[in-house]
Amino acid sequence: MTAEHGPVARTLQRGGRSDRFAAVVIFLVSALYLRYAVTFQPRFFRSEALGPATFPLMIGGLMLVCSTVLFVQSFRQTTAGAAAAARWSQYVPALLLWLLLLAYGIMFDLLGFPLSTGLFVLGALWLLGVRPWWKAVFYAAAFTVAAWYVFTTLDVRLPRGEWFRR
Repeated sequence: MTAEHGPVARTLQRGGRSDRFAAVVIFLVSALYLRYAVTFQPRFFRSEALGPATFPLMIGGLMLVCSTVLFVQSFRQTTAGAAAAARWSQYVPALLLWLLLLAYGIMFDLLGFPLSTGLFVLGALWLLGVRPWWKAVFYAAAFTVAAWYVFTTLDVRLPRGEWFRR
């Protein structure tokens, strides 16, 4: 009888318990990370704008926010078929992004900050689905120029690249 009425709708199931478990573990690890990052901060007589605890505190705070978002999204409903099909295909962009980050770290000194950062951001934007190509190029160039400006303003020396020293 179901063949006459068309395909049967799949039942809805909630997001996985593994996402909730991962979110709780990441939250606890990031809370510990933040706890120890606070100890980097000098208590008195801060003379510089950015101390040694600034970036660890930013990373720990971002980890707390992302783990909270993951925990909340684990309760969203998805269809069983869509969840099974997306289970493996969702990891490919993340793995490619890790490979891109590895290549960025390896080529950073050789290509220098502007070129390696621009290529990394362009590849990351392309993986994240920014289309058309000229928007991705524009955003990558704008990010690279802004990062270069911020770091040079803070008097951080960035490599120009081995290829450009010759």
